[in-house]
Amino acid sequence: MSGDDFTPDEALQEIGRVGRRVRSSSRGPGRAYLFVGLATMVYWPVIFLGGHPLPLLAGLGWIVLTVALCVYWARLRVHDRLMKRINGPVSAAYVVTMTLTFVVGVWLRPDRPTAGWTAALVALSVLAGLPLVFGGLRVVRNR
Repeated sequence: MSGDDFTPDEALQEIGRVGRRVRSSSRGPGRAYLFVGLATMVYWPVIFLGGHPLPLLAGLGWIVLTVALCVYWARLRVHDRLMKRINGPVSAAYVVTMTLTFVVGVWLRPDRPTAGWTAALVALSVLAGLPLVFGGLRVVRNR
């Protein structure tokens, strides 16, 4: 069909088809947000509370995940307005919560954490992953 041959109904159908295609382009990034957010919630407790060799394996896994995600994001062609709108705030919140968790875990955590410290580190780990989980759920639910 050329642009001049559309009836009004066909034009509406084409607009709907294009809209669905654009929204479906954000499903992958939404799922990536969810995956990394949940991985963050597991990563920090393993790093700070896991016995040898778990922190080393978690660190290596995080490097692999980061490289894979960088390649994935570089290849994306996402044009969804919601994804563009939430990417900045979600990323900023993620950096802040990750930094907070890092600072508490590295400089404030005692050598032998008590049950209270363990609970606090787990809570901070969940907090660190929440921005990405929230952003991922917003994007995935927007269909």
